[in-house]
Amino acid sequence: MSAIAVVDVGSNSIKVAVVDEQDRRELGRLTESVRLQQDVNPGDPLTAESQAAAAAAIGRLLDFARTKGATRFTVLGTSAVRECSNRQAFAETVQAVTGVPLTIVSGEVEARLAGSGVRTDPAYKAYANIMAFDLGGGSLEVTAIRGQHYVLARSFPLGSVRMTNGYLRGGAGVVDELDQASIHTHLMGVLQSVIPANVAENYLIIGAGGAFAAVALHLEAIGEPPVGGRLPVLRIRELRDRMCALDLAARRKIPGIPADRADIMPAALITLCVLADLTGAESFHLSHYGVRHGMIELLLGPSGEHLLT
Repeated sequence: MSAIAVVDVGSNSIKVAVVDEQDRRELGRLTESVRLQQDVNPGDPLTAESQAAAAAAIGRLLDFARTKGATRFTVLGTSAVRECSNRQAFAETVQAVTGVPLTIVSGEVEARLAGSGVRTDPAYKAYANIMAFDLGGGSLEVTAIRGQHYVLARSFPLGSVRMTNGYLRGGAGVVDELDQASIHTHLMGVLQSVIPANVAENYLIIGAGGAFAAVALHLEAIGEPPVGGRLPVLRIRELRDRMCALDLAARRKIPGIPADRADIMPAALITLCVLADLTGAESFHLSHYGVRHGMIELLLGPSGEHLLT
């Protein structure tokens, strides 16, 4: 058996997926929480501490992949990496520590990889038209696929860490109505001309990334596990209102919400609600597939070769 592993170095976490090269069966996945850049202002350098922590985490994930039989490795740098001023130095650090080069992808390529990854999710292969939102710490990828053709593939600097630092002063306190309105206005101003109104009438709306996964964990913790992978927008709005009314210490006590995401969840949930408003979706369909799986699809099969052009 031979396997391939892809590591996705994101703004808020670093993830690996391992897939059998022959039958494309997933052999394992693992995530490490590493806040690569506390202040995600474009052009800011990564600190030596965050570079070292990220490189060490990548090394551990590659070791995990080897235990699953991986012999081919790719490490991808996305939003926080491509925007930092010392990305070349970080790439050199990663290669020195792990022996694997770091490939930095553009925003459009990241969006295409995210969409392709969701397209490989067995739960949604039967659907002809999908619109996928992959919400990370630094960016939001929006992809629409009709059949085998991309209708939309865009990356926006609207990640949850970025919105928290830019509008919520780090996310430690209660999020009042003015703060919520500020984020809402900004998101609508960026996305309203991009996402067709009521697109949920013609596309399956899919949510990927840590914020959507955290909502699912919360629903499971309160005894309402998602049915068919659906995350009801009504429950997301309720969770948004609850989390915005609490300070960070209280948010960390909400069932199912990972403690290391409690600071950024208000901004994330506000974003999810805006996406629901724009699409007309009554629920998001959760996917745990993303950039890693899209890159694996690209490396293993001819169907994805257009993604990087």
